[in-house]
Amino acid sequence: MKYTIALAGNPNSGKTTLFNCLTGSNLYVGNWPGVTVEKKEGSLKNTTKEITLVDLPGIYSLAPYSMDEIVSRNFLLEERPDLIINIIDASNIERNLYLSTQLMELDCPMVGALNMMDVVKKTGVEIDIHQMEKVFGYPFVEISAQKETGIDELIELVEKVLVDEHHPAYPQIFPKEMTTLFTDFDHLVQERYPQVLPEYPKLFRAIKLIEKDDEVLLKIHDNVDLMNDISVVRKKIETLTNHDVDSAIADYRYRFITDGISKATKKTNDHGWQFQDKLDKVLMNRYAALPIFFFFMFVIYYVSITLVGELTIGAIEWFINDVLIVGVATGLANLGAAGWIIALINDGIITGVGAVLTFVPQLMVLFVFISILEDSGYMARVAFIMDRIFRHFGLSGKSFIPMVVGLGCSVPGIMATRTLENERERKLTAVLTPFISCGAKMPIYVLMASVFFTSYQTLLVFSLYLISLLVVFSSGFILSKTWFKGADSGYLLEIPPLRMPKFKNTATQVWIRIKEFIVRAGTIIFAASVVLWFLQNFTLTFQMVQTPDESILAMFGKVIAPIFVPLGFGNWVASVALLTGIAAKEMIISTMSVLLSGQSGDFTTAISQIFTPVSAYSFVIFVLLASPCMAAIATMKKELGNWRDFIFALLYQIGLAYAVSFIIFQVGSRIII
Repeated sequence: MKYTIALAGNPNSGKTTLFNCLTGSNLYVGNWPGVTVEKKEGSLKNTTKEITLVDLPGIYSLAPYSMDEIVSRNFLLEERPDLIINIIDASNIERNLYLSTQLMELDCPMVGALNMMDVVKKTGVEIDIHQMEKVFGYPFVEISAQKETGIDELIELVEKVLVDEHHPAYPQIFPKEMTTLFTDFDHLVQERYPQVLPEYPKLFRAIKLIEKDDEVLLKIHDNVDLMNDISVVRKKIETLTNHDVDSAIADYRYRFITDGISKATKKTNDHGWQFQDKLDKVLMNRYAALPIFFFFMFVIYYVSITLVGELTIGAIEWFINDVLIVGVATGLANLGAAGWIIALINDGIITGVGAVLTFVPQLMVLFVFISILEDSGYMARVAFIMDRIFRHFGLSGKSFIPMVVGLGCSVPGIMATRTLENERERKLTAVLTPFISCGAKMPIYVLMASVFFTSYQTLLVFSLYLISLLVVFSSGFILSKTWFKGADSGYLLEIPPLRMPKFKNTATQVWIRIKEFIVRAGTIIFAASVVLWFLQNFTLTFQMVQTPDESILAMFGKVIAPIFVPLGFGNWVASVALLTGIAAKEMIISTMSVLLSGQSGDFTTAISQIFTPVSAYSFVIFVLLASPCMAAIATMKKELGNWRDFIFALLYQIGLAYAVSFIIFQVGSRIII
């Protein structure tokens, strides 16, 4: 028999980490809410049964506000899993159990996984899981998903509950009078409106109708008689409780939780959080938080760009140019290969792909640092601090999360905007996230910095980071008052406990990002390098060219190059490189590397002949701010949802990139002669 299990819980409760433990997967795990934006599936390991585990996006309740919360609720209601693993952050147990009280109304077998018990025990809190079962009506098990403890016990409990045909009823959360009102209303719905959501669990349907849940009301199609009956029962509840309906229901849920927790938990030590509290007072200090954050970012760029770059770039270039290319040329010549085949492999493939792979060590170090900051919980604190600033520019601190995720790749960054509840902020953040530089753009900055700004490499790259933030803030302010104007949302962001990053998680994240980078180099860039080589070495009549200026590519590049003359890089090589960069930003370097391979001197010497320091800076600014690669553009279209906003976003990004680069070159070239 096949079983389906849903893994449900609050954002940042450790769902994806537990999912990886239970299935052996290596999904992305971040120590902040909103990382899982789509449900993921895997087979439960260490069991003889055929069990599919579904990792749902994190939700705070079954009254969804954001797209990922809707995904989770729809799955639980429409797919009706055989069992729910309710993962609970035991270090924040009361708030996490609020979702549990709503899951109980779905009348589905459930197992409670009390996660982060290693953290809880350090604070001197003991939780009696047998008492928890008595209070909440379903079994619990203590686990630590990060340390992978309690996992076998959880699987055994899941198997036991799955085969147990006797599913006991959950205890009553509300007082007798409220429960009677719910029951009577449900009977009324069954008698008068049998067509209204008959597949929904009875208690859940009654409460959501009474709460006037937006998603539920959409399904009853403005049934006037039913709305009148809902108003009657709402008045009865308000009379009974002396509160509005939503407050009364939430109040009774929390009373039930608080009473149960007081019976099941015991505190033996009040000093466990002191060190973390002291650390948070520094990291989240209103005056010191931002300088600390920018200091961390500067150090990260210094180590990855300057220190690691000095150690690795020269060695890799030596290997490619003096060992690999020479060896391949000699080997192919000895085999009798034609000259054009040797040129294709060396000047096209190895030069194009090799130019991109040169920067892999620096990207690895950069991704290691970013992963550590995310996994430790520090980035969630920065997002909280950023809220004060973002509010002035039409965004919330939650918008900072997609932007940091976008440091690795813009695609998951744009997808992470689904965690924002407010549609206006969600669309605005999707448009602004590509302004934060992704990993694919980093090699372009490093290349230009190493050629034109040798003594100030870190400062140049760090300045791009600051400019991207400046553009995000100013664009957020302007667009929130014009194209995306509307009301701001409230702000709810979980601040997780600071944790020691887990080596396995860091290694997994770095590997996933680097693998994607290398795969793109081995597929898209490989194929494009071959095509570029042919376009660069043949005329329209398919005759080999004497010089690259006679090639098909040069002809096309010279047509579009005048557009970039005011920006300082109106040469056909840079123009063609920008166009190929639409497929993948890494292509910009490989394109220039292929196109300049016939020039005298090495690649960096050839680069210095078509750019000046000012035009090089203008060029990287254009790369930074212009529309991202094709994959990110497609993701942005999906998240914006309509062509109107999508076309506006593209025009805004390209227009802004052109304007900023224009100002930088025109002003810079007059200052620096």
